[in-house]
Amino acid sequence: MTQTIEVSARTIEDAIKKGIAELGISEADAQIEVIEEGDSGGLFGFGRKDAIVRISAIEETESSEKDFPIDDEITEITEVTEVSIEEQEEIEQSAVKFIASIMQNLGIHGKMSSYFDEEGTLHLNIVGQNVGGAIGRRGETLDALQYLTILAVNKNREEYTRVSLDIGGYRERRVKNMAQNARRSADRVLRTGKKYTLKPMSPAERRQVHIALQDYEGVKTYSEGKEPERCVIIAPDSEE
Repeated sequence: MTQTIEVSARTIEDAIKKGIAELGISEADAQIEVIEEGDSGGLFGFGRKDAIVRISAIEETESSEKDFPIDDEITEITEVTEVSIEEQEEIEQSAVKFIASIMQNLGIHGKMSSYFDEEGTLHLNIVGQNVGGAIGRRGETLDALQYLTILAVNKNREEYTRVSLDIGGYRERRVKNMAQNARRSADRVLRTGKKYTLKPMSPAERRQVHIALQDYEGVKTYSEGKEPERCVIIAPDSEE
């Protein structure tokens, strides 16, 4: 069950810090909604109103499944070639069959939808009950399943096809939350004029941060460090 609390403090940032500390989570694992921005008040602070935020812990489920080593950067460095409608249908059927067999082995039942987007990426979406075992802690099992599906559909094929797998809407929520946190961090950079280092992330997570801020005026993003401690840096555009 998702835990949600409302927290008040002098500023939005103070309320967020207070809330995530109470929930025992990091900011990246929190869905944050600003209820009241607060007011510093008039003379001597009379009439001041606290900021209020609603914070929900993103549901993470433990999995008994063994985690597989993955390399999400394969989708960043591999050239994608357009394929015909007939080839797309063949790839789609292959991917659906592959994932369906895994879900059956895990004892998970649900509904699956699939489609190709305009950029040629195959999207697979699974909804159902008790899907936590296919998501895993922090989405690690989901990432592993996506990677294995990529290998399966591209086996013995010259043209490379990207695959995006989501189960129970986890990845959609995660991407939305990461974009929200990235923009909040970018606002902090614009306000302070100082660069900000995000926590270490996987290649896929870093890519989402770069995408979220690629058109954000006044800031730029780049990555520093070595895996698994590689981080995204958000800095003012003016930084050399």
